[in-house]
Amino acid sequence: MRERLTSLIAIILLGVVTATSYWYARVLRIPKGSIAAAPGSPDFEAEKLVITQFDAQGRARHKLFAERLLHYAETDNVEVTLPRLVSLRPDQPQFEIRADRGQVENAGERLQLHGNVVLTRAATDTTPALQLKTDYLLALPDDDRYATDRAVEVERGGARIVAEHGIQLDNIARTAQFDGRVRMVLPPAQRKEP
Repeated sequence: MRERLTSLIAIILLGVVTATSYWYARVLRIPKGSIAAAPGSPDFEAEKLVITQFDAQGRARHKLFAERLLHYAETDNVEVTLPRLVSLRPDQPQFEIRADRGQVENAGERLQLHGNVVLTRAATDTTPALQLKTDYLLALPDDDRYATDRAVEVERGGARIVAEHGIQLDNIARTAQFDGRVRMVLPPAQRKEP
């Protein structure tokens, strides 16, 4: 009888352990609701970061450096502080754009840059360096196009162009369309010595 009692107690304890284990397994499998960010507040933030975008062949196309990044879940947009966008396309002169702040939209397809925006394009064997200054710039890095509807100042090879209502710049076609009243100052022509 004593052996039967011991066996019965062992079976009961084993049942309790099994039931408890099953209960813990079920409780741990239930996904916990994440705490949602308050409307208008970021759900993620990072500091001192570099984001690299690659093309279909796995080559780096451009890098975005930023001091601070804030992600907003409701719009999936990203705000960056002190952004610096650098192009890495081997077939084009290197571009670099700096600003005080910016918004990254549509998974990096659009980048709106605000405050002290400076775009520089490196010189090539056949073209001089270019520098563009404005207070707002829309960058479409995948298309290598840049535009603003605000006053802009462009310097290229000693020439200086100021447009009151912006520019549309296509880095691939190497074209620039200025809008509004445009003023241009050309450097004096070099005199040839006889």
